[in-house]
Amino acid sequence: MEHDSPELMAGREHRASMVQDLRKMELVRDRLESLEQLVGSLPEGHNTRMLLENMHLNRALRVVEGDLATLRDTLLYPRDS
Repeated sequence: MEHDSPELMAGREHRASMVQDLRKMELVRDRLESLEQLVGSLPEGHNTRMLLENMHLNRALRVVEGDLATLRDTLLYPRDS
């Protein structure tokens, strides 16, 4: 029975960590989208709406979506070392 090399094992662990990060980032994206929907349901001038609008959720969502795309590309098309 062959044993995996330390490099191969480290690569698998790194990939598993990246997949876990991807899942967490998808949860963050989903929650930001939910918050944006909630903001839209509140009346103009509502204190909570103004607070959430001032947090620039749309900007945060764009950054998270960009990071997700980068991470997916890295997982799908890994570079050889």
